[in-house]
Amino acid sequence: MGVEMGITADETSCGGTWRVRIRSSAGDILGAGILLGSDTVLTCAHVIPDDGLPVPATRVLVDLVGVHDAEPVTAHVADGCWVPQLPDNCGDVALLRLSRPQPAEHAAPLFRMPPKPRRPVWMYGFPEDNPNGLWFLAEIAGPAGPRSEWVQLNPDSPGDVVRRGFSGTGVQDEESRRLIGMIVSRYDDSFKVPTAERRSVSYMIPVETIVRHLPRVRRWVSGDRGVDPRLVSRLTDGVQDVGFAQRLALWLRRETLTGREGIADVETVVIAADDSDRYEALSRAVTLADRELSGGGADEAVSAAPRGTVPPIGSLDLAVDVTGWTDTDMARRVADRMDLRSPGDSSPLSRIRANAVPLTIVAVGLDRARDQDALVRFMKLLADRGARLMLVFRDRHAPGLRLAERLFRPDPARIDAWLDELAGRVAVAAEREREAVERGARFASLPEAGAGDTTALRINLTRLRGDPELRSHRIVAKLAAFEHAVRTVCARTEAALRAADAQRTAVAELRGLLESYSAMLGAMAASERAELYPLQRAALRQLTAVPCDVAEARRAVDRFVRAVHTPAEGETP
Repeated sequence: MGVEMGITADETSCGGTWRVRIRSSAGDILGAGILLGSDTVLTCAHVIPDDGLPVPATRVLVDLVGVHDAEPVTAHVADGCWVPQLPDNCGDVALLRLSRPQPAEHAAPLFRMPPKPRRPVWMYGFPEDNPNGLWFLAEIAGPAGPRSEWVQLNPDSPGDVVRRGFSGTGVQDEESRRLIGMIVSRYDDSFKVPTAERRSVSYMIPVETIVRHLPRVRRWVSGDRGVDPRLVSRLTDGVQDVGFAQRLALWLRRETLTGREGIADVETVVIAADDSDRYEALSRAVTLADRELSGGGADEAVSAAPRGTVPPIGSLDLAVDVTGWTDTDMARRVADRMDLRSPGDSSPLSRIRANAVPLTIVAVGLDRARDQDALVRFMKLLADRGARLMLVFRDRHAPGLRLAERLFRPDPARIDAWLDELAGRVAVAAEREREAVERGARFASLPEAGAGDTTALRINLTRLRGDPELRSHRIVAKLAAFEHAVRTVCARTEAALRAADAQRTAVAELRGLLESYSAMLGAMAASERAELYPLQRAALRQLTAVPCDVAEARRAVDRFVRAVHTPAEGETP
């Protein structure tokens, strides 16, 4: 199939010999998998039939579909390598142990690669009606699923959505041919959505998330880790500098500056050498944001963390300590992390210049680099290629910091235009909020500190217009955070409006029911059923309350309806 697709076999794809089909002992297709080493297969836990045991003991058949004349081999769940779908829907990965080893050259080389939007990928699974397999093409959309563990894949065509028989299959980056993840699930809009608008998408688990759940897989993974060992936190000391931790989490959480041409998404931070609290907050943030490191004790760290201090999983692509580095060292680290290629000249700098670099990067210790000016200027190149950067200095008087402030200072006209745009969006949000209040909408609480409502947005907008850093590069982070808050408030308002519309429909139905049964009550002698009138009035009060609690109103109407149907004492039913 690889030849038919125009894909050449090389050291990254191994000609697809790692692809396996997983069948039941009766021969029914259960799903797919990835051959790792000579005797191990990676797949989704839900592919293995549930036999009622904590760890399934069911043996399955594994077919090496990419190996000519290969015989089926039985397999079972390897000891300590079963991670079923967890209560929060995370996990769902497993390793199988083959009963007979296979040639090691057929195994897959997994690769750590940030799953960046719009990168084309392809996969090969085994639909129920096509046991020989089928290619599907897709494009990475972005993080999705439980705790952002998954990555959404938008199909190349409506028919390219994975289905039963694809779970456990490998996902390959089209450009590099690297194996970067594994298919886990799909989503389909319900029939309530108009046919023309209905969507279906696929989901994959990235390699780094797989390693998080199954550390044993690490021996088969290549590619640099996202966080340098010197920056990894033990996640045991708690959060001492809560304000700084919230600032870091918000920066990691917010969207990129899409469409903000000429404005670099760069923030500079100073952490003095003796400021252990702030340094630990930084280490904690990059550790929790990394897909591979956020497991093992992170759940406790998350549950005990102060509000707004936990960044989303996968919100960081690279965190490095650049002490003693040159610009070439940094270029090599970034290019290797994304597996960037360049025609002709393969030097690290050429690989960067020849490609987009849509990474979120934290670089620590720029003023301790071998040549901080050269490294800061290289950071400007990264920003121009699409990177989001947090540059951490140790000395607030460092020449590199002053250079960064000059290089990343935005055009005042662009900042003013941005402020005007945000003012317009706040005005629209305020109008929609007013409509929601008039409709009696209930507003969900906002988990993010600083989002507030449109009144708070107007106050903060006024503060931004008079901010003393309005003409410095530091205003960019403030405006981006404010824009994130505007989106959050707008999303909450629109959700409240949708809920209000649904509530209005439900209330109208309940009022109709109440009126019909009130008419039945009116046909009775008032003295005979006097006990029903308080129930009727209680139901009416619930339905006319603003805002209306639909659940309580429905219970009140139901009580009245049941009472009307219940014969009075002494009556014959």
